[in-house]
Amino acid sequence: MEGVGLVVLAGGTSARLGGRDKTALDVGGRSILVGLLAGLPQVPTVVVGPPPPRLPREAAHVVWTREDPPGGGPAAGLAAGVAALPRATAVVVVLAGDQPFAAAAVPRLVAALRADPAVGAVLGRDADGHPQPLLAAYRADEMARVLPQVRSGDSVRSTLAGISRAFLDLDADECLDVDDPADLARARASAARRMDRPAGAPPS
Repeated sequence: MEGVGLVVLAGGTSARLGGRDKTALDVGGRSILVGLLAGLPQVPTVVVGPPPPRLPREAAHVVWTREDPPGGGPAAGLAAGVAALPRATAVVVVLAGDQPFAAAAVPRLVAALRADPAVGAVLGRDADGHPQPLLAAYRADEMARVLPQVRSGDSVRSTLAGISRAFLDLDADECLDVDDPADLARARASAARRMDRPAGAPPS
């Protein structure tokens, strides 16, 4: 995946989960963030947020950064993450750190963007038809056009609204982000099914 860089936004907490760091919650025997990083392709990767105490070997190449100012919101975090990628990056894949199974969608998002030169981004879309700006592939030059205008508190959705986009339908697991106890239960149940699945068997 030459020319691809990944930005993972991992600085948030959830009031619906008691104000805890969502990315540190256990799913399948490891934190959500560590599981996500372990499944991602080995390309330049920036995580916006504090590093966990333990990382898998597959994540040894990850760069950690923070938004400026700290607590400035996800759009500020995205700007900081993109700024930390190599200059040669042509495609930026943006993910949320509370998505346990999003890594599987990354190659398809990149392929869909490269196949459609008329658009600046390909956003994942869930089964209800909702686009996922934090599960998407963007052209780096489009990011460079909109991110310099980011102010503290801006949302990702409004910041990236001016980028032309297409959509890629993804499955429920790929789009799952853990925001509340019900999401966490679904993620843990899916992880358990995956561990029970025979090697080489397709997803159920």
